[in-house]
Amino acid sequence: MRKLQLIVWLFVFSHAASAQTDRGTITGTVSDATGAVIPGATIEAKNVATGAVYQAGSSETGNYTLAQLPAGTYELSVNLPGFRRFVRPGIVVEVARITRIDAQVQVGAATEAVTVEAESPLLKTESGELSHNIATDQLNNLPVVTLPGVGGLGNIRNPLQAVTLLPGASFANDNTLRINGMPNSSQSIRVEGQDATNGMWRQQNQINQAGVDAIQEVAIQTSNYAAEYGQAGGGYFNYTMKSGTNQFHGAAYDYLVNEFLNAGTPFTDRATITNDLSKAGQHIRNTQRKNDYGFTVGGPILLGKFYNGHDKTFFFFSFEQYRESQFITSGVATVPTLAYRRGDFSAALLPRLTIGGQPAVDPLGRPVFQNAIYDPRMTRLAPDGSRIRDPFPNNVIPPELMNPVALKIQELIPLPTNNNLINNYSIPGYTNFRHTTIPSFKIDHNFSAKKHLAWYFSETHTVSPSANGFTQVFTAAEPQDDVSYTTRINYDQTLTPTMLFHIGVGLLHTNHPAIPPSFDQNTLGWAKNFYVNQFPNFTGLQNFAVGGVSLAGTAGSMGTGFGVEYLKDIKPTGNASVSLVKGNHTFKAGGELIVEGFPQLNYTRANGGLGFSAQQSGLPWEDGRGLNGTTGLPYASFLMGATNSLTISAVTNSRLGNHSMAAYFQDSWKVTRNLTLDYGLRYDFVTLLREQYGRMQSAAFDLPNPAAGGRLGAVIYEATCKCHFNNNYPWAFGPRLGVAYQINPKTVLRAGSGIIYGSAPNNAFLSYSVPDFYTFGAPGYGLAASSLSDGNPYAAGNRFGNPPIFWPDFSPHYPSEIAPGIRPPQSPFISIDRNAGRPPRQIHWSFGLQREITPNLMVEAAYVGNRGVWWTAPLLAGQNYNSLTPEGLKATWGLDITNAVDRNLLTLPINSDPVLARFPNLANPNSVYPGFPANQPLIQALRPHPQWNGVPPFLGPPLGNTWYDSLQAKVVQRLTHGLTVQGTYTWQKELALGLNADTSYVTPAPFLINDVFNRAQNKQLSGFSRPNVLSIAFSYTTPAWGKFKALSWVVRDWTIGSFLRYQSGELIRVPASNNNLLTQLGRGPANNPALWGGGTTFQNRVPGVPLLLKDPNCQCIDPTKDLILNPAAWTDAPPGQFGTSAAYYNDFRWQRRPAESLSLGRDFVVDRERKIKLQVRVDFQNIFNRLFLASPIPVSSGTFNVPLTGTNPAAPKTFDTSGRLTSGYGYVNWVNGGNTPGAPLNSGAQPRSGQIVARFTF
Repeated sequence: MRKLQLIVWLFVFSHAASAQTDRGTITGTVSDATGAVIPGATIEAKNVATGAVYQAGSSETGNYTLAQLPAGTYELSVNLPGFRRFVRPGIVVEVARITRIDAQVQVGAATEAVTVEAESPLLKTESGELSHNIATDQLNNLPVVTLPGVGGLGNIRNPLQAVTLLPGASFANDNTLRINGMPNSSQSIRVEGQDATNGMWRQQNQINQAGVDAIQEVAIQTSNYAAEYGQAGGGYFNYTMKSGTNQFHGAAYDYLVNEFLNAGTPFTDRATITNDLSKAGQHIRNTQRKNDYGFTVGGPILLGKFYNGHDKTFFFFSFEQYRESQFITSGVATVPTLAYRRGDFSAALLPRLTIGGQPAVDPLGRPVFQNAIYDPRMTRLAPDGSRIRDPFPNNVIPPELMNPVALKIQELIPLPTNNNLINNYSIPGYTNFRHTTIPSFKIDHNFSAKKHLAWYFSETHTVSPSANGFTQVFTAAEPQDDVSYTTRINYDQTLTPTMLFHIGVGLLHTNHPAIPPSFDQNTLGWAKNFYVNQFPNFTGLQNFAVGGVSLAGTAGSMGTGFGVEYLKDIKPTGNASVSLVKGNHTFKAGGELIVEGFPQLNYTRANGGLGFSAQQSGLPWEDGRGLNGTTGLPYASFLMGATNSLTISAVTNSRLGNHSMAAYFQDSWKVTRNLTLDYGLRYDFVTLLREQYGRMQSAAFDLPNPAAGGRLGAVIYEATCKCHFNNNYPWAFGPRLGVAYQINPKTVLRAGSGIIYGSAPNNAFLSYSVPDFYTFGAPGYGLAASSLSDGNPYAAGNRFGNPPIFWPDFSPHYPSEIAPGIRPPQSPFISIDRNAGRPPRQIHWSFGLQREITPNLMVEAAYVGNRGVWWTAPLLAGQNYNSLTPEGLKATWGLDITNAVDRNLLTLPINSDPVLARFPNLANPNSVYPGFPANQPLIQALRPHPQWNGVPPFLGPPLGNTWYDSLQAKVVQRLTHGLTVQGTYTWQKELALGLNADTSYVTPAPFLINDVFNRAQNKQLSGFSRPNVLSIAFSYTTPAWGKFKALSWVVRDWTIGSFLRYQSGELIRVPASNNNLLTQLGRGPANNPALWGGGTTFQNRVPGVPLLLKDPNCQCIDPTKDLILNPAAWTDAPPGQFGTSAAYYNDFRWQRRPAESLSLGRDFVVDRERKIKLQVRVDFQNIFNRLFLASPIPVSSGTFNVPLTGTNPAAPKTFDTSGRLTSGYGYVNWVNGGNTPGAPLNSGAQPRSGQIVARFTF
């Protein structure tokens, strides 16, 4: 019967697929005094806290293994008739770590005992994997897991901050998490042995995080780990939650933040908000009230006379709540000046533009000035066939051209509070708050020494109004109300003295609603409303040098384009494993199953998206000319009601989902007493995200499109195509090999290598774009896509006769007809690569030495490297650019991109005389495809798929590569005389091709593309590159001193802790070329997928010329006066040619930003056993209040929709009315210390901030 049960269980877990255990292991050899091995000994490990006993037996070669031990302190005993009982107390078992304890038994009576007292070994003698264990108690004594500083709204303590203690790792604000050069946010997170990674977007880990004090410890595996661990890229995080014990124990704590501990924000002045001149020169300290408080309690379950849970049943309860309230008085925004509101843009007029250093003149010989506003009514063809217009006198739009809808919207925008063109509105003081609550509960039950059960449950709930100071209907603020539930059940059973079985099941359930405020669109006065009662999303309204609209939120926008009633991540999980000790081998086999679904009710883009550009109010002739600036202004185009794009969608209900399975087999082979060999094989099967009913679109580039006269390039749906978008990869076999050789009792050589497969691409809010939506671009450079007055041209009863949009719509479209017989180019938004189901593959290796200096001091150094392939890299999807190449233009069409006449021809409408002279067939626009508009430029007609522009390549292609090599050193001083120390140093090189993060959408350090069709040329330093990183953490508690009790009490139990991190500066990106080459080839910045990191070639570096005008670390930079980047270091790429520079250079970096934290406090001990104590301390971040300047623009950490003001070395300086810099090449944003909308993430001032900590433990 037992064999039958075992067969059934093996069948279950073999179809489940790796039991990512959150437990630890004790292994060793039993021998006698002569060294002969002892088989058949009974081994017991007793958990000191709970009394739980775990049993095993020694094999015929004397080896034993106790697997699946919950982390904690154990007492090991060895029993065998004829030998004294061997006892080894104080063994600390850590998560995912093998601890070796050899037992030498002595002849004698079994009633006698030999107790061996020794510390748990620091050396890792049993495996070659690279991993790090961090206990919560260690973090609680260091200023590492702290509340956010004085920047934006913070959140609850984040356990992922612990990675800053590790070599080769970096972490910033839940937005950047990298380990060993792997793409950002490619980690895997396990709680109680099962997957708890946020599948919506791995950059938002705090949505479903566990409470810090509910965590016992975390094991972070970073390289060549065992076969039981997988489906991870940048680190495998294994969290074990705390359990109750035989003694009641717990804690109560409060982390308090108040602005009186903070330094003021640089470049702010209290007099500007108080109108009190006596406060002039004092920096603003925004009101901050943060409390992170809670309690924990655990112990045996006692029900009076009915039940005594000692040694059997235990509970542990944790409650943590974060409450923050802010009163913010330093907010600034950009609103239209009083003159702009009247259509007077004379103040925006800047000097005459140049082409190749020569003054620019239009075809009529007229000078062309930057930001000059042109009359769209006067659009006509010049003698050379280009489109020209006449500028408005004095740069003033006449009142009759101002759109009435635009004027109604303008009435909603507040008036400026100063006379500057930008940063001219002081946002009135406003309040904001965030509350996060995390209760959790865990029950452990020991049925016997052979059967153990654990159940865990937690809830993470975060609410916030997300206030930004604007209560008007156009606010982009979306209240936050995220809730996530995590539950786990784990069962362990010892089947025989040498065989252990484990099974676990779990569920992660997260809901992330994002509901914008309601708004009646009828009040705008346009002809037709969109499909949901929310304020429309207006984008592109800002010129970052001379103004427009830039409110809190995404720069240059009003309203929001994204909204869901609900978006859920529902993830059931399961795993199972069997461990067997046989001779010198410890075998383990197991499997895991993860199923994930994302149901949603989606409002995204149903409120209408209207994009604006300078083109509609500029001079169309400038297109492709390579000017050092542009004409027109986005806000001027807005006032005239001329949109550059229109985006529409219906309200939809959909569900994406995928699943993964894995199975593994591994063996830890004790070859000799000094040599251990680990080997194993893992198999992963991962499916790609799919819509449950096949309603998600994908662009099929090789299928005829009925909506485009049969031209190749059509939209398909799995519901109707009788096909699958991709094939799942069936060959993800990952062998692992590790070796540990104990050279002598104090030295271990460890090495390993393995192939590790990552997980499928995460959702990254792909769910928002599952429903078909339609983006109508401008029919030509400078022409309007639509008029504001029309509102929704696809609403029922519209004047164009367009049919209403609905979903799902499987009929042929893209392009859609906008008028009888007119189908302008229109792109689908999703393209799924055929090979997208291939998971990323990494080859890890390491080789290092560990040396025990003293029993409590260990040093190690290792060479750690990896190579990654098949990472999801949308920016390398050349086909999706739907663009031209210089070679193709010449060979197919006879056009030379280096020839000025041919470059101009590409920008002209196909009905212009110069185009028709070269391409007479275009006299009939339908020769391109039926409905192709005659006003489209020639470049559009020559695209491979002229019915489309660029197509975003979601979920592929898997073309990304990473390279990583490093020297990693670590020093660990275990608690000795009150002192603990850990230091790490990393010297590393990080290279990438095609990606820097798990997703290319809305991410820090976007990858930069030069020529997408020359892949090798795009290999570059990772935007996250930090060649040198040093971190030091220590804590010290003063001992009792002297014989006088009073003096001893005064000086003892004072604590000091510190975390110091020093690293290389952030990379600065090479400036983009102004030759417009990629725009001329159809790959411009607005063309997907170039939107997320491509669209421009680079300027050429001038040898021998300094890249910076000042040393970033000189502490001599005044950003109100100084431009930092040297324009003389660059020359523009010649017209029609790609730049020769790399995207980044190692010697082109911004200032170093040390992280220096310090804590001071005291422990008040209540009892003699020192188990009950109160700790009170104060923690400071940036203890020396170093001035951190915002990174000069351009930088590597810009994000989607973040401006890159000053990317042009030839751009002129601009100043505010006080003579302070507002733009220019190398401009350092100083407003609010650089922490304003549009500033790069993690840049800007981070003045000293503090928190008070009170913690009572028993």
